[in-house]
Amino acid sequence: MKSGQEFLASLLNALLPNRAAPVLAKVIKAYEGAGANKYACDVQVLTAGTLEETDQIIAEVPISPIWAGKKKRGVYAIPPAGQIVIVSFIGWNVAFPFIAGVWADEYEADDFKAGQFVITDGDGLKIIADSEEKKITIDTGKAQVIVNGDKIAIKNGSKSLFTILDTHIQNLIGMTTTGAPVKHVVDPASIQKFMQDKQDLALVLEA
Repeated sequence: MKSGQEFLASLLNALLPNRAAPVLAKVIKAYEGAGANKYACDVQVLTAGTLEETDQIIAEVPISPIWAGKKKRGVYAIPPAGQIVIVSFIGWNVAFPFIAGVWADEYEADDFKAGQFVITDGDGLKIIADSEEKKITIDTGKAQVIVNGDKIAIKNGSKSLFTILDTHIQNLIGMTTTGAPVKHVVDPASIQKFMQDKQDLALVLEA
């Protein structure tokens, strides 16, 4: 007489003969380019725990995107070759695999805070959307573009667009001429206009 465990195993075999539990796998090839079913990878199944490679290769496994919609809308980030991923199966059916996510033990997270959406290449390039501060930062590691509420900053570490333009306007206000017959300065009406330009500049740009 079969034990309860053996009976359940037999029942599962009868009901789901091709069932497959989620597995860990290593990306061996990533596909690129637009088109249907292009967002996919070839993977090699690994042994859970030891991460030893097996002989099982699953080709063109679709990736579950962060977000996607019609007309090619979506967020795309192909995992690189060598990345450890989790492969799940729809209905536990081995014929319908998909990459459910990245295996958490096999990557190191960059700096982030709650309320932020961070995209980074791990080598200085970052895009940060901060929902609490209502700020978006694009940082190449050498230059930054920051949208902070209703103001924008463009800078490269030593200079910012705001300070360059503000200094330029100030230099225009202080212009004088040299040589005969007399020294000329900027007339008061023009100075007033330049000062208004400085105020307007401060409304849209920050240092």
